[in-house]
Amino acid sequence: MKEIGFKMSEEFLDEVQKRFLKRHWKMTLVFAAVFAAAISGAILVFLWFVGIAQSTSLVPTTIGQFSIGILITFILHAIFWELILVVSWVLVLVAIIIVKWYKQLPEEEREGWPKRGKREESDAFGFFIGIVWLIVVWFDGRWNLAFEDWTLNNWIYSALAACGWVFLIFGIPIALYFLWWINNERKTEPQAITKAVEEVTDEPPE
Repeated sequence: MKEIGFKMSEEFLDEVQKRFLKRHWKMTLVFAAVFAAAISGAILVFLWFVGIAQSTSLVPTTIGQFSIGILITFILHAIFWELILVVSWVLVLVAIIIVKWYKQLPEEEREGWPKRGKREESDAFGFFIGIVWLIVVWFDGRWNLAFEDWTLNNWIYSALAACGWVFLIFGIPIALYFLWWINNERKTEPQAITKAVEEVTDEPPE
């Protein structure tokens, strides 16, 4: 009986999430656009700071000349500029959007949106980025290059290239599927919740 109840709750949760996305698909696209703009802005600011840091001798140009103190200084300065030039306006914009959206939500939807975090998926995603980074390094001809001969730009641009390829590989299909799913769901009103409950209740208990 516990397995039946767990199955029913899982199917119900999935269906609730789908109905939520279908009902608020426009707001989902708005958040996706803000997220994309924030990521693009963060990358541009970071690349700008990397160039400034090297031209002003805040950090050396080669990895072999780095120390823990220089690395910590570089990270703190990068965080500072990201907070000033990116996070500041993103937080304000997201807060305005959420407040306006929250006021338009029905009372039953203000209780909270269920989330299920899976650390295994995030670990696998990070591992995949590492594999793609190795492929980028191979094709760039730095596979046998000693780390002390790597420049800061080599590290930065190879890491960004790996992340970019991963997001292209996964992001475009996910975005296309989401748009297709929204369009399909808008045409036909699903009855998946009732169907799932009927299927579960019809199963004989073990």
